[in-house]
This record gives sequence, C-alpha cells and structure tokens, in this order.
Amino acid sequence: MIKENTKDKEIQQILEALPKETVIGEFSGRDSVAAILKALEDNGINDILPVASFAATEYGDPTSLEENYLQMVERVKTLYGDNKKIHPLIYYSNPDLWSIINGRFVEVINRKFGFYTPCIGCHAYFHLLRVPMALKLGRKIISGERENHDGRVKVNQLGSCLDIYQEVTRHFGVELLMPLRHVDKGEEVERLIGWNWQEGDNHPDCIYSGNYRDIEGTALYDEEKVRAFLESYLLPLCIQLGELIVNKEDSSKVDMVKIIMEIEEIA
Repeated sequence: MIKENTKDKEIQQILEALPKETVIGEFSGRDSVAAILKALEDNGINDILPVASFAATEYGDPTSLEENYLQMVERVKTLYGDNKKIHPLIYYSNPDLWSIINGRFVEVINRKFGFYTPCIGCHAYFHLLRVPMALKLGRKIISGERENHDGRVKVNQLGSCLDIYQEVTRHFGVELLMPLRHVDKGEEVERLIGWNWQEGDNHPDCIYSGNYRDIEGTALYDEEKVRAFLESYLLPLCIQLGELIVNKEDSSKVDMVKIIMEIEEIA
C-alpha cells in the first residue's frame, strides 16, 4: 500500500468522538474533493470524515494527498467558517478485499463474461470498504463519480456501474452520494475546488490506468457484457463480501474466498 492504515484504536477513538450524523467523504483525487465541497452545500451535511483508501495497484507519494487535504480544510473554513467541519484524514485500505474482487478470479471472469477490467470492481471496492465505517456514523458516503468527463468515457463510471455501486451500499442501509454524477465539465469541478488543480495531478497513480483503451485512447467495451458482469457477478459478490466485513471487520482472505465460491457465476 502507498501508506499504512491509521491504527484501529485511533480510528475507533475518532469515530466515537464524531457527531453521529457525520458523513464519510471518499478522499483521493480532484473529483473526490470537489464532491465533498459540493455535498457541503446541503444544509443537512455539516461534518465530513475524509477517508483515503488505496487499491493494491496504486503507487505514488502520499504527500500530495496530505497537501490536498489541508487545502480542502482551508477552503471549507473560508466558505463556512466554523459552521461546517472537515475532520482528521483517516487512511484505510484492505488489499485482501481488493484482491478477491479484482485479482483472484480474473481468468474465470474473462471466460464467463468475455472481458475483464479491474477498474469496475476497483471502484466497487472503494465504496464497499467504507460501509462498516459509515454504519457507525451518518450512513452516508460521498463519492466523486462522474458519468462524463468532458466527453471522455470512463468504463468504471458508466451509468450502469454507478447504479450498481449505489445498489450495493443501499443493501446495507448506506446512501452513496454522487453530487458530481451529472457534472460534465471540468471547469465546474475547478470552480468547486477553488484552487488550481489540473486533472490527473497530485494524487496516486495506478499501474492499470487506461487498460480498457486502445492506442488512440478510445474506451473499448460492450455495454451488454458490462451489464451481465455487474448484475450476475459484481452485485451479489459485493453484497456477500459486505455482509462478511460488516459482521466481522477482521475478516481474512480465507474467509473471503469461502464467500466468493458461493457465487453461482464463479462455479
């Protein structure tokens, strides 16, 4: 991982001290920060706990995350004074969970559905990972997902994918907020952030970045195959894995493998 998890005891102390209506804010790149700032425009959202999580394929210097966090805190203070608050940044990842969703059964997924990209399951991992924490607070998670990026398609943020991500968290009584879902233009993201931050800069990189694009950068995918993968594999898998980590937060990879073997499409 890019950075070790915040200690369990420290996370527990932070959660216990926060207002119960606190919302989890997914904290990574530019869109996630803009989504947090957009969510704060809601009068019902006053406290946000930012949680930075990493995929097993990411690399980079975490210093940029910490700098962006401090800039976000200052931006919120400028906009709202003491009326709204960004709480301490927590680091929390689960490489075993990422591996089970995205790595262990690549051959089977490709054979069953005729395609494979880790990016869809990776975003599902990011949302699912934070569900146990959200259940202890306001039962809401803010995500920076966008269906359109200035005309560019990101397969992991197709409308069908975003619907499934929300269905997964909804199963556990957690609302996955996507305040930027229908924001098409990067200019709007920049306006929300309030400081100069170019897309793609100052956040971790992934070794699989662009894996579903051809040499010219065009996204290659079959909507029907994506839907089949989402509905018959990713959705039931994430629900069952979610049940496991909600009820046993120290679940091992062995526990997770037992769960995945029960998914009909994997047999």
